Amino acid sequence: MSPGHAVPIRDCGTGQASAEASRCPLCGVPNDCQRCLSTTSTDPCWCAQLPFPEELLARVPAAARNRACLCRGCVLAALRQRPPLRPGPGDYYHAPTTGFVVFTAQYHRRRGYCCGSGCRHCPWPNPGDESSREKASTPLPAAEAKAVSAGASLGPAVIMMALLAVAQWGVWPAGAETFTDDFSTDPLARGWRAHGNTNLFRWNAGEQRLEVTWDTANPHSYFARPLGVSLAAGDDFSVTFDLTLTSVQGGVRANRPGAMPLSLGFLNLERALANNYLRGAGRARDTLEFTWFPTGEIPGFGVVEPTVSPITWDSGGRVAASFTFPVEPAVNTTFRVRLEYRAGPRTLTPSLLADGEPIPLNPLQLPTTLGEFEFDTFAVLVWNEATSLNDSLLAHGAVDNVVLELPPAPIGRVTWLGLGQVECGTLKGWRYTLEASGDLREWSAVWIASGTGEVLSFLDPRDAVFREQFYRVKAERQ
Repeated sequence: MSPGHAVPIRDCGTGQASAEASRCPLCGVPNDCQRCLSTTSTDPCWCAQLPFPEELLARVPAAARNRACLCRGCVLAALRQRPPLRPGPGDYYHAPTTGFVVFTAQYHRRRGYCCGSGCRHCPWPNPGDESSREKASTPLPAAEAKAVSAGASLGPAVIMMALLAVAQWGVWPAGAETFTDDFSTDPLARGWRAHGNTNLFRWNAGEQRLEVTWDTANPHSYFARPLGVSLAAGDDFSVTFDLTLTSVQGGVRANRPGAMPLSLGFLNLERALANNYLRGAGRARDTLEFTWFPTGEIPGFGVVEPTVSPITWDSGGRVAASFTFPVEPAVNTTFRVRLEYRAGPRTLTPSLLADGEPIPLNPLQLPTTLGEFEFDTFAVLVWNEATSLNDSLLAHGAVDNVVLELPPAPIGRVTWLGLGQVECGTLKGWRYTLEASGDLREWSAVWIASGTGEVLSFLDPRDAVFREQFYRVKAERQ
């Protein structure tokens, strides 16, 4: 629609000085519409400068039509969801005095509305922004005025653009849902990282597997693979892997006859590295494990049978488990282990095959007292026995054929459409920010939108940008 077509949703000029007339019927904030609030106002209203998209008007409840104007925020948000206008010849120029690329009045007219950003060459008056009117009335330096007149001859080659697609937690292939690793090549060259005592983990190139020593006399140590996505209680995810043990013994030290667990699972890695969890005392946060305790002994209690359990801790340190015993961690046997979490029923289902034969395990129904969690890493876990009272573990084995099934990455394929224009695939429940930089050091947020489950277009609305301009897209849970 053309500017000024707010009429279909309210009777402009009636001067209904009421709370209903002064607020947006979609979001409830003040609409600042001069024609709704006064019959005598002669000031130009912002609603005369913006086109009101038909799809936005269709969202207004029938009972609210013809009663109040939409607010500027709702209208601009709807306009920004549309594919951005691609700049062409004469739509921008390179300002000699600043090194910026500046959009011309021609571009703003072709776009068809005032974006409210106080652009230097905005052809519309903007009563809501005094700095914009002052800027528009300030004569240009002669060099820049000459650049405006020559703008039609400048092509896209006058500016160098680069595009970066990043999530707040790292980089992950766009649209990835499954990660597999058979350790046929060096995992440290493909994103895995060792923390703590790195000598506990060794890639066997000949047998193409990861060899692990679970020696709890060491500090907390992790062989970790960042997921690239942040897993929460509302996500479905799973991990499957092969585990083969060549030796395993709990209570290996006389003063520590109890068994520490052999563990693999999910972590919030930054938190795990910073907090040095008292895992031996059963205290951790944002952790989900497949846990196997070999036979051990508790002083004053006696022998404790070997036990398998999924165990998870929420962000507040609350814990839930479902132990199955006795389950012996047999050596020279290939165990196929799987942990599957389903958000709907809040169930964590373990499965265990011993050389292809199933071993029944108890599922874990997460209690209502267990709160939110956040995992960003899968890891082989070697816990420090000093965090327990009298437990220890020494085991040797290998991990192979890891399969991680994860939610889709929140940032889909990112494409640069042209000057200041980016599009990417989005997911509902995520907030997306287009950030810009001229030097890859200082970044500014220039566009924010909520994910729709479809491809969204992002537009840098600034009047001027650096000659060398970089963009990146960040995603955060809403």
